[in-house]
Amino acid sequence: MEGMSNPGFSASASASQESPAEELMAPAAARKAVQALTDGGVAYVVLCPGSRSAPLAYALAEAELAGRIEVMVRIDERDAGFLAVGLAAASGRPVAVVTTSGTAVGELLPAIMEANHAGLPLVAITADRPEELHGTGSNQTTAQAGLFGEHVRLATTVGAGQDPTPAVRAALLAAEGLVPAEQGGTVDIALTPRGPVQLNLAFRDPLVPADDAALAGLPALPPRPAQLSDIECLERDSSDADAAGAQNSGLFASAGHSAPPRRTVVVAGHDAGPLAADFAAALGLPLLAEPSSDARFGVTALSTYQYLLPTLGEQVEAVVLFGRPTLSRPVAALLGRADVESVLFLAEPAPWFTPGRRRERIVESLEELAAFAGTAPAGWTRSWLDADAAVRESLELVLAEHESKTGRLTGPGLAATVWDALDGPLVLGSSRPVRDLDLMAAPRRGRGPRVYANRGLAGIDGTLATAAGVALAERRRTVALMGDVTFLHDAGGLLTPSFEREPRLDVIVAQDDGGTIFSTLEHGAVAARGPYARTVTRYFRTPHGLELGPIAEAFGWDASTATTHQAVSSWLVEGATASGRRLLEVPVERRDPRALHQALSRAAAETLTQR
Repeated sequence: MEGMSNPGFSASASASQESPAEELMAPAAARKAVQALTDGGVAYVVLCPGSRSAPLAYALAEAELAGRIEVMVRIDERDAGFLAVGLAAASGRPVAVVTTSGTAVGELLPAIMEANHAGLPLVAITADRPEELHGTGSNQTTAQAGLFGEHVRLATTVGAGQDPTPAVRAALLAAEGLVPAEQGGTVDIALTPRGPVQLNLAFRDPLVPADDAALAGLPALPPRPAQLSDIECLERDSSDADAAGAQNSGLFASAGHSAPPRRTVVVAGHDAGPLAADFAAALGLPLLAEPSSDARFGVTALSTYQYLLPTLGEQVEAVVLFGRPTLSRPVAALLGRADVESVLFLAEPAPWFTPGRRRERIVESLEELAAFAGTAPAGWTRSWLDADAAVRESLELVLAEHESKTGRLTGPGLAATVWDALDGPLVLGSSRPVRDLDLMAAPRRGRGPRVYANRGLAGIDGTLATAAGVALAERRRTVALMGDVTFLHDAGGLLTPSFEREPRLDVIVAQDDGGTIFSTLEHGAVAARGPYARTVTRYFRTPHGLELGPIAEAFGWDASTATTHQAVSSWLVEGATASGRRLLEVPVERRDPRALHQALSRAAAETLTQR
């Protein structure tokens, strides 16, 4: 067995394994691997069909029949990887994805990269040919060991005939960020960022079980599993979180009030968690929370903060940062100011953070964090909340006027309608929808819906598959909001094979015939100058002229179209009792989104000037 640890992290694992006295046949080795997975707490495995991985397929079938694991079959390895990303994000547990050898392994790279930067414990189990077939021209045989490079916490190859159990155990520990480290003759556990690992398992023929007894109770053609509406949903139990929040609030208030008042704001980036909202509320500080922070709630949370920062932000003296900020340039500018003290709360290693590369001081103690932040001076937070309400009202007027003039909904208006009608998990595409929601999602007083987004690398890859994984792990109706290019990019994610459990998933597509997000970036200004207008349209916007409903229907989805806010809201309300997979295509303004955003900026600036 050959091992390789990611040099970008402190993970390490023994790369040596003594050859067993007797070689294990492939089915026996696969059973040991699956046993180690279930013993290590793996509940979900995504399996792609293939011959070299057949021993694992049969072993997984046995384990599933025994009720020890749930297997989800997908045809496309890239989508299988992102299905595992969604499952891992929603369950918080390691999720395995199994492929055969060859190009199938490479298809996992986008999901592995996302899992690396998002800190998700994805276990890539890649079947391989035995060593004697490498370099011989054998079919589907390539150098796939260590293929993912620094994107995995640990990559290990187990030779054909060897017991994979130790390698599986080491990989699961590394995926969870728990790496054994020997110091002074004792073995300690080093904490590293959670993330993906690769188990490259070589199998030698024969690849099928010699005895059918293990699968005697498995029907040849199992019926499609019950819809999720027929299965008891695993609702999130918030009682422990509420108790912890109340306990923390007392600690925050005590430490904060012992410090002098300070004009501090709290920034909650991606994956910050509810702690950020509890912290801001306890100290009475303005909260600037991204949609995927899981902290966009509470009495001090703001929605239009990106428009407030150019004016109110000038008075900020200190920033407390939770999570990773990924969306707003005004927030990035605030964090980069030399005259503003900033700290980053980092209770455990984060995959996106390398010590010394950011200017924020690292704080690991909540008490120290509260003492740094202090409490808000009189009128400080109220000025932000009042300005936020006024700016939000002005933005709503601009959107309503624009929609009335064009006869189409706007992206921000659609996002607000979806948010207001939401009663469960939401998955966002990492293009315009996440930004539209950041702009218009009114914070809720109590904890709002859990928002998921692939913000590790902020790509649009695999968004439909990720949403399906979230829905399958959440075991309840899940809504996804994305653009048409994101939808088309992952059209394969619409497919659920016949005998697989269906996600209860509602997908809303803001249809503007291409990547109009580029119009809101600097490329929009280039297009407006004239000579490069066609180039920007063709090379960046990439219009396609397609209707999306027929595509979804070809994959067995129910498809509808809505053109009004009321129709969108009604469709979402119907989803509370609907089962299966549904698509709603919503045509949105496509002609000049840059002009709309400029109008919103002007309205916000005028509102703040008049105050």
